Formats: sequence, C-alpha cells, structure tokens
Amino acid sequence: MRKILALLTLSSFLAVGCATTQSSQQTQTGPSKTATGAVIGAVAGGVLGAVTGPKHSNKGKRVLIGAATGALIGGAIGYILDQQAQALGKDLGVEPVDNTNPEVKPSQPPITESKPVAVVKEPEKVKVVMKDTVLFEFNSYKLKPEAKEMLRKVAKTLNENPDTVIVVAGYTDSTGSFDYNVKLSEKRAEAVRNELVLNGVDPTRIVVFGCGPKHPIAPNNTPEGRSLNRRVEILIYPKGQAIPNPCD
Repeated sequence: MRKILALLTLSSFLAVGCATTQSSQQTQTGPSKTATGAVIGAVAGGVLGAVTGPKHSNKGKRVLIGAATGALIGGAIGYILDQQAQALGKDLGVEPVDNTNPEVKPSQPPITESKPVAVVKEPEKVKVVMKDTVLFEFNSYKLKPEAKEMLRKVAKTLNENPDTVIVVAGYTDSTGSFDYNVKLSEKRAEAVRNELVLNGVDPTRIVVFGCGPKHPIAPNNTPEGRSLNRRVEILIYPKGQAIPNPCD
C-alpha cells in the first residue's frame, strides 16, 4: 500500500519540488536545466526512499539513498531537455533562447518578423515557436512545402528522444470571431501534429490544443503585434510531469 501511495503522489512531489527549487537554486544567469532537474529528482526520490523501504531499515538512510537516486533521474531529465533544445536549435538554424530563470520575465516575444522561428528553454520544458507565415498561407491550415521540411527535421530530433510528451498548441490574433479563431488554431495544430506523425513520431506522445486568441505574445492593437500572435507552439515535456493546459 505504501508503494502505491508513493507512486500516486510522485507527480505532486515533482510539482512541489519544481516550485520550491526554482526560487532557491538561482544564479545570476538562472539555474541550468540539469541542475533544476536534479533537485526536483532529489525531492521526489527522498520521499520515495522514506516511504517504500522495509519497516525495519533505517528511515534516514532510506531518505538519503532515495534522494541520490532521484537526483540522478532528475538530472538526466534536465540534460535530455537541454540537449533537445540545442538539437532543435541546430535543426531550425536558431540559437535557443534561455528563459530558465523564472525571476527574469522575458522583455520581448521570442519571435519577430525577421526571425519567425524560435527555440525557447524553460525550467520544465522546451518550446518551439513558429510564426504562422512559415507554416501556412493566410487563413489556411494547409502546410507549405517548406514547413513540411522544417517539421521533418523537428520530428527526427523528437524521435531521437522518445522519453518526452509533446503538446502542439495553435494561436491566432484577436481579429474576428472567437469560435472561428479557436477552430482555425486547432486545425493548424492538428496539421502540425499530423506532419510529425507522418515522420515517425508516436501519436500517443502528442496532445493538440486550439487556443485561439488566448495568451498573446504581442499587443493586438497593431498589425505587427497581431502578426506575431498568429503562431503554433510545440512544447516538449519529460514523461511523468504534470502538463498544464496551454490555453488556460
């Protein structure tokens, strides 16, 4: 029973560990993914070590052993995400943006008119942001030929790192009907998902959301801002991590 309870609560401890360590493990440039992952793993591993060991064994020793094991696992997860960000940046010809320090709020959108694709490193995930114009024609959800080639490269890297979960979220600007925008953004996200699957990515790893005009990354009161808000994001999480709804 104790083992079952420990497994059921593991994701909760991971989330708590993440929230705690992000504020306590800062450096001037922010904690590395590997370091953050190691601390999260140590928290979860220590709890499991205390709960799951034999009754007659030393509880303190079990906590230390569990923490050491968890740190190795968490560090490996952080390393995988960091390596995946570097590989995706190489695939797409961009330098990954480092947003791993939660105390430093990004001052500008990750994409621009001149740089329509970005790879962003965050504490718990890697994010690929693609402006709609590199993927689709206006008001369309049919992928351009060059978009398919770009997604082929992304799929190759995702296939080389199978221990992740992929969220594909579509976004629009605020112009027009909310319902229409949600449907268009979902169809665009589905098109990206389908292309990844065609290139070998396991469909059970991918979840799709159409968020419409929610979470703009630029003001919607200018043509330039609305242009940046029309985008698709591919978010990559380690397996076992609680995944928030990107539209909330």
